[in-house]
Amino acid sequence: MGTNLPSPNHDALEWLEGHIAQWAANAGGIGVASAVVTDLATAIVNTRTAFVSTETIRSDSKTATSNFHTVADGMRAEAAPVVANIKNFAENSADPQAVYTLAGITPADPPSPALPPEQPGNLSATLNGDGSVTIEWDGRGPTGTVYILRRKLATETAFTQIGQGDSRVKSFTDFTVPSGIASALYTVQGVRGSDASPVSPALTVLFGSADAEAGEMGLAA
Repeated sequence: MGTNLPSPNHDALEWLEGHIAQWAANAGGIGVASAVVTDLATAIVNTRTAFVSTETIRSDSKTATSNFHTVADGMRAEAAPVVANIKNFAENSADPQAVYTLAGITPADPPSPALPPEQPGNLSATLNGDGSVTIEWDGRGPTGTVYILRRKLATETAFTQIGQGDSRVKSFTDFTVPSGIASALYTVQGVRGSDASPVSPALTVLFGSADAEAGEMGLAA
């Protein structure tokens, strides 16, 4: 540790413990009064005793803290079904709030209703070699959302539902396009239970023309 008194108290204690006997045996030769060396030896012993006490307290505190968490975990395990039983009793009683008040328990907040599906968008179409049409779109909605596909042929005046799209893949292939039809409009709507998104903008798909064969399709005005 060198020849100077170390700065950390623990290091200083060990350093002095390693030197005090030599100093006591040679007090006159090193210019230190014997009484001073004796007092220092007492201070060293007291410091070692205090350090040992501190280490014991630290170890006991660590053990006590670990024991507290072990016991507390057991307490929570016993309390959880009690609280659950109280809540179950409250929810099945004629006056749930009175039971919660009597038990001093705050009722759980009711679950937030799921938002309705968003309006589908970015519709696109692919003309397949077998005469079918694959419609794809973007859309977001809560779990359980399905997408309703509707079509209006050039010869029709209203849209008709032709199927449902997969909420994960977000595509649908129409295999029921009549031959000889010049064009058709497609829309997509997200539905979840009684909630429905706005209907998407209509996509115009052209059939049996040079433009259609070139893949020219666009949104209806």
